Amino acid sequence: MSSSYPYYIVWTGALHLGDTPGVFMDAQYAGLLVQIPITVTFVSEGTDPIVFVITTTEVEIFDNKKHPIYWDWTPGTPLPTPVGYIDDQDLITGQPEKHLLSIPHNSATVGKHWITIQVNPETAAGLRDDFVLRRLEAHESIGAKIGW
Repeated sequence: MSSSYPYYIVWTGALHLGDTPGVFMDAQYAGLLVQIPITVTFVSEGTDPIVFVITTTEVEIFDNKKHPIYWDWTPGTPLPTPVGYIDDQDLITGQPEKHLLSIPHNSATVGKHWITIQVNPETAAGLRDDFVLRRLEAHESIGAKIGW
């Protein structure tokens, strides 16, 4: 990695998301949804969105049915508009398993938050894509840590 890479690691591990347990023997099976508690400790001045990079492996999308990512969703309430998606597009040149998550600046207050990743609910069971969540990184313009 170049010293100019503006992201730092918030979490690293191996969580298997999908509907087929046991596909990835090197990852803990999480099911169809995972919520990651994040504490934002500082946000740079300005109006630019805060940015996270999510690294996965084995993502494939069928019929353009992407896996939505939500910011601050509370279980039991309607799902908000996704702030990003996990898909198989090459959004970062040469790195198709990296996904940018851009949070509006006014939603990225200092304090406790949730990043929720949902396996696409529109695809029939058995056909949902299984993948592994490997890493969460934050842009250096914010302070972020896993947990509360």
